[in-house]
Amino acid sequence: MKITTDLSDDQIAVLVRALDWPPSKTPEELAQAWQQLAVEAWLSWLSGEKRYNSLTEQYTDWIEKIYEHLLPETEAPSVERLWDKFHVPYGQAQYIARVLNNRQMARWREHEREGLKTAMSKRKDEAYRWIEQGDEMEHVEMKLLKPAMKELYIIIEDLFRESPEDVKEMPIRSGSLGNLVAIKITAHLFKKVWERLVIKEEEWTQRSHRQTP
Repeated sequence: MKITTDLSDDQIAVLVRALDWPPSKTPEELAQAWQQLAVEAWLSWLSGEKRYNSLTEQYTDWIEKIYEHLLPETEAPSVERLWDKFHVPYGQAQYIARVLNNRQMARWREHEREGLKTAMSKRKDEAYRWIEQGDEMEHVEMKLLKPAMKELYIIIEDLFRESPEDVKEMPIRSGSLGNLVAIKITAHLFKKVWERLVIKEEEWTQRSHRQTP
């Protein structure tokens, strides 16, 4: 049975803003996807399949489904979206984002590494050119999503623990817009991070292959 739902322009506008619905997709696709989520939520409640112990637990489940079905798979749960776009109270947004990130840590970290590597690959030639010219402390500017930047700092922290002299200068944050951050990193540190990222990627790939039956 096919059921259609009419949403007003105001209702569509709320969804487009909350989800950053891309212009390449139609409002009709958004309405259809939203209808499917709403029907599944109500049916799971009416059938007794889902019973929540608190509103926070219910919100967490609903938001997780929004991330799974309506947002890019490369986007990790963030306080910024929950608070600014979904209007969840800030403290509750922090808790829900932390819960969802813990659940999906392995998957999100894979996306974060891919995002970091993609951004760095666009600046790799520039960084190595500075090094070849003897200007390893020249800065290379990159634009990263906050999850990818978090992965960058994890790698830098590892480098510092093993060899503090490799981290001569921390990246400089030069601007931000929403979930996007612009940073400047020395060519020297860029090279160290890139080399470590490649090594880690090989280790993760080998580990993944060992875990595959």
